[in-house]
Amino acid sequence: MTTGRPLRASKTLRAALSLAIVFALGVGASAHRLDEFLQAARIDLRDDGIAIDLALTPGADVADSIVAMIDGDRNGVMSAHERDAYAKAVVGGLLVTLDGARLALRLNDASFPTMDELRTGDGTIRVRLDASHSLLSNGRHQLFFSNGHHAGRSVYLANALVPASTRVSVSGQRRTFDQRELTIDYSVGLAQAGFTTSGRSENVVRGLATARRAGATTVLFGGGTAGGGPAAAHADFALIVPSGTTARVQEMHLLLLHTLSEAVDAWAAGETGEAAPQGTGG
Repeated sequence: MTTGRPLRASKTLRAALSLAIVFALGVGASAHRLDEFLQAARIDLRDDGIAIDLALTPGADVADSIVAMIDGDRNGVMSAHERDAYAKAVVGGLLVTLDGARLALRLNDASFPTMDELRTGDGTIRVRLDASHSLLSNGRHQLFFSNGHHAGRSVYLANALVPASTRVSVSGQRRTFDQRELTIDYSVGLAQAGFTTSGRSENVVRGLATARRAGATTVLFGGGTAGGGPAAAHADFALIVPSGTTARVQEMHLLLLHTLSEAVDAWAAGETGEAAPQGTGG
């Protein structure tokens, strides 16, 4: 569970938004080293299942070993059977659990570049898979993802996409150092926001606490010099203006609200190609 973490002033907010955009857009194939096998996973959460898109890009120095894994009969051609077998081997190296229960992964499709593209480090293998589960109840849930494919000389990236469903809200992402493993905390249900210039408003504290117990994602727009006060303890996301002056706190709340609203509107309209603001767990 991600606890509220104050974002002090607009510079920090812009940095957080920029980081979310970088993860959502992914890393280009040219960004990895020639002696590494880059495996980037993007996970789409729904209230009745998940979808995973894997982009596998071997550097030129390790490409021959990947080609050898695919071209089992060594005839220089990746047959449909060999491509399918390799894609299934990739899926077999994954482990995904939801609230502690393992999900059965299903391969949807895979696309392969040419042999020459792979060997020069310019080709990316795409493997798409999904898993269905029963419709989730309102409340908090946790997804665990682990990628064990070709662990020797690989580097990994893993990230949850901004959910398409308005019922699903990601509240945190925690990765191991090498990003082979990713834990995603998310909620199914509505979100609740609270505004208080001091963090001590009793109705706001009670409202956030009640919403959180009901499974809603809670957002606090707070203020004061005490880190958001009691209200911050009940917030998944806390945007704190470190000032004891009520007027200054209210002005910054308006700025933060408009900044977030504009980013979400632009993302929803597809105007910028950027992701909506997405919190990350630490």
